[in-house]
Amino acid sequence: MTIPATILDIKTLGCFSISIGGKAVAKDWPDETLKLMFCSLLSPLDIFFTWERICSSMWDVQLTPTHRRQIEELLIRPLKKYLTKEFGFNPLMSGVEGIKIDRQRIHIDAQDFYYCALEGFRLLFRGEHAAAIEKLNRANLLFTGSFLPGLPGKIIENARHDLELYRTAVLNGLN
Repeated sequence: MTIPATILDIKTLGCFSISIGGKAVAKDWPDETLKLMFCSLLSPLDIFFTWERICSSMWDVQLTPTHRRQIEELLIRPLKKYLTKEFGFNPLMSGVEGIKIDRQRIHIDAQDFYYCALEGFRLLFRGEHAAAIEKLNRANLLFTGSFLPGLPGKIIENARHDLELYRTAVLNGLN
């Protein structure tokens, strides 16, 4: 018997929620730092995060071997454990250089917006106006609000700002 892959549906535009098959999960995070770490990895603009960037954005310090071990012990291990408990699998992929989310089993609304916007701009550039307008309209509908509203953090704030710039460009492309 084949068991279908679990797909996480993550809403990041206008609100933050995670569901599997319509059922809300990950409602009660063990602490805000783990939630912030996970949410930082949801940026559709950055697929891979280096340990240096995580150390700088989370703790505002330069990466050292000690800080790298602390990131693993204080953030990554507890986050992996929590996500496995909540989702039934661990979507984090970490290595020597950094960490990312395995997006094969995850649907993120901001990523849909970003890809629709990029495709719309590509089509506009190629002169395919009808198809471009269709994609830009889709992107406009997907943008239901600010990226992870109310959540702090350098990575999230940068992604929020960049996505709002894309939204402005989408609206300008539609006019």
